[in-house]
Amino acid sequence: MSAYNGKILAKVFRFNPASDTAGRLEEYTVESSEPLSVMALLAKIHDLDPTFACRTSTCFKGKCGSCLVRVNGKDVFGCTTLVRPGETVVIEPHSQFKLLRDVVVDFTQPLPAGQDKAEEGRQ
Repeated sequence: MSAYNGKILAKVFRFNPASDTAGRLEEYTVESSEPLSVMALLAKIHDLDPTFACRTSTCFKGKCGSCLVRVNGKDVFGCTTLVRPGETVVIEPHSQFKLLRDVVVDFTQPLPAGQDKAEEGRQ
């Protein structure tokens, strides 16, 4: 018998610059009997809520960087970071790039050194 409860609780950053003045964490419960990469988890959340904006990695090897996000307060490669059933995880945009929407950032626009994460809707 597995110790897993078959569910992952994801607290995911949401922010739409067209309608929101500040970001917020929204909770999603995803059914899974196996560990999921953060990218697979985000894709499942998008399936549950098509308004959720996220990227999915193209390399799945932790090399291209298109999957960079912040998980439990640490910037990581989402394609190689695993979340296990029974865990609660907080997923936010990567802390070093300009926020576009939800967990999507503009990789061509690094944030200036010392810029506070609370700016651009990240409160």
